Amino acid sequence: MFMIVRLLKRCFSLIFLWMLVHCTWAAIVGLQDFKTQADVAIVLGNEAYSDGSLSPWLKGRVDAALRLYRNQQVKKIMVSGGIGESGYPEGDAMRNYLVEQGVPAKDIFTDNKGDNSYLTARNFITLDQQEHFRSAVVVSSWFHVLRCRYIVRKLGFENVATDHSRAYFWKDIVGLIREFPAYYKYMLVY
Repeated sequence: MFMIVRLLKRCFSLIFLWMLVHCTWAAIVGLQDFKTQADVAIVLGNEAYSDGSLSPWLKGRVDAALRLYRNQQVKKIMVSGGIGESGYPEGDAMRNYLVEQGVPAKDIFTDNKGDNSYLTARNFITLDQQEHFRSAVVVSSWFHVLRCRYIVRKLGFENVATDHSRAYFWKDIVGLIREFPAYYKYMLVY
């Protein structure tokens, strides 16, 4: 019995260490600012309210892409999300916000079928087959960009960088911990 307990303690210790290393890696990648240029920013969705306004989490992501666009670091923006509990399409909410901020509608690609990071990446690959982008930057919350970049690369688009929302919340810590199993799920499932 003592051997089993000892083995379990070692397993939990190894998993905890692995999680700690992974979360550190995700934070280092996720908090780096994008400093060059790309053809398109891919903004991953989050909650849009029933009146079409953006939740603070989503607004932070869209504002990061808007900053890249205004700094002429990206030429186009793809906004991608699903239809959440509010019933308002996240892609439409993001597009409307960007247009209100002065981004021409012709520079925005809207995807309302990006219910998760994988579907957003898959829909981006489909868009890329039409638009022939040479480079992209994934924009999301800092803890999320590592997995987003991974899945876009796994689906065949290699030249992808990351940028992050400058809005920070306490719940980001939970998001970072959640990213640990999610990243490896994406490695195994998709």
